[in-house]
Amino acid sequence: MINGEPIILTMTKQLKVLFVEDNEDDSELLNLELESRGYSIIYERVDTITAMEEALERQQWDVILSDYSMPKFGAPAALRLLQTKRLDIPFIVVSGSIGEETAVALMKAGAHDYLSKNNLVRLLPVVEREIREAKIRQERKQALDMLEHLAFYDKLTNLPNRTLFLHYVQDWIDYSQEQANLFAIVFLDIDRYKHIKYGFGHAKSEQFLIEIAHRLEKYLQPKNHLARVGEDEFGVLLRDMQSFNHISNKVAELHEFLELPFQVEQSLIYSSVCVGIVDSTAGYTQAEDFLQAADTATHNAKKEGIGHTVFFDVQMQANELARLQLETDLQDAIRRQQLHLNYQPIVSLKAGKVVGFEALLRWQHPTQGWISPSKFIPLAEQTGLIIPLGEWALTEACRQLNSWQEQFDDTLLSVAVNLSGIQLIHPNFMDTIQRLYQTFDSQQIQLKLEITESVLMERAEIATAALEKLKANNIQIYIDDFGTGYSSLSYLHCLPIDAVKIDRSFINRMTEDAKNFNIVKSNHDVGTHTWIKSCS
Repeated sequence: MINGEPIILTMTKQLKVLFVEDNEDDSELLNLELESRGYSIIYERVDTITAMEEALERQQWDVILSDYSMPKFGAPAALRLLQTKRLDIPFIVVSGSIGEETAVALMKAGAHDYLSKNNLVRLLPVVEREIREAKIRQERKQALDMLEHLAFYDKLTNLPNRTLFLHYVQDWIDYSQEQANLFAIVFLDIDRYKHIKYGFGHAKSEQFLIEIAHRLEKYLQPKNHLARVGEDEFGVLLRDMQSFNHISNKVAELHEFLELPFQVEQSLIYSSVCVGIVDSTAGYTQAEDFLQAADTATHNAKKEGIGHTVFFDVQMQANELARLQLETDLQDAIRRQQLHLNYQPIVSLKAGKVVGFEALLRWQHPTQGWISPSKFIPLAEQTGLIIPLGEWALTEACRQLNSWQEQFDDTLLSVAVNLSGIQLIHPNFMDTIQRLYQTFDSQQIQLKLEITESVLMERAEIATAALEKLKANNIQIYIDDFGTGYSSLSYLHCLPIDAVKIDRSFINRMTEDAKNFNIVKSNHDVGTHTWIKSCS
């Protein structure tokens, strides 16, 4: 306060104005009009296109006030310059009387309003309105740019996403059809990414993906397109390849580049990639077909193991399609109960009579004929169909055993059923066994389950716990196909098993390998029954 009177501070609003005007007095008059309304004006006056270009480079202007016509320049040329530079700055023509037709033509050309120099009453309201509307247009454009970025770019790595990548590929396909250029689509899948994610956590695994993206960007030339097309998958468009060897060499270099360790915070992360490649000679005309082919090749590379590269072959897709069809057919066969069991009798040489049966699952496909179990059982395991299929097989085997038991009432028969490792560790498996014992006369069921040694070795701890529960229910456990896998005695003594079925290929090598003979002899010595399979 001064002498008891309050001091009122007013905030002066700043306005940056570019005058396109050859008359200095006229531009000064406009400047004074704006200042009289409380604005602090930063301005520059230009009267040639070169001077205007330089002014636009030096400063970001709030508004442009332009005379219509000058000896060297004018509003129409100034508008065209703005449009060429794609600048959205409020452009207001302030001139003498130019006529209604000229004013309309100016507005159509992009001017935002027109004022007469003889009547500047509307100057400030028009300037403020156009600045507000320019701000709204800018905010709308920023929102649209953000939406476009979200639609076409990956949020994590800021790389183009699958949609934009397909757009790039399609453009290059169309161009190459005219130019006959050799190009390749490379599909990269990070090996063991799920282990990295669950081991290091989501934050570090995402940072790892960002580091991979940065490294790939450094490696690839500017003319090659890179995109993130899946969680741990990247797509690359290699353009202008000279030969197939050129493609192979680029991918080999890429492997080496990615095998170097990644520093993520305080951790070093090592990883490799499986790579699928399809080149332009595949003859596709759609980008989606190229990417699908490269993805299919990557799928086959992963089957080969970590760090592998596979070039696409049309037979790959045919194989995948046939597999999907077989999976569908298997689902339908299980639902319609079209599979059946064959029973191989087990004869006691000592007693000279049948003492049991081994149930063998068989499938006669309506069009393909007999499908080998070695083909449909792995498929059932991969798809989870082994659970309903295995339950049906156990139920059917127990039902058939009950029926036969009535015919052989003087002998307690047994039935052996092959058991998948997936069934063994399934949480509802014991419930299935107990239900079978309740459904059928438990005194008439002597159930034997056969499990391959590979299952026991791969899931030793879980499998052993499950086997002990089965043994508690008086179910006999056989190891099947012994001799085709690890063939180690060290774990046999620790397992709750009743017998070992030795594969014929193992027996055939007994005369050549004393170790095999000692294994068979040791099994007999420790009291474990040893069976020799008649077929491998």
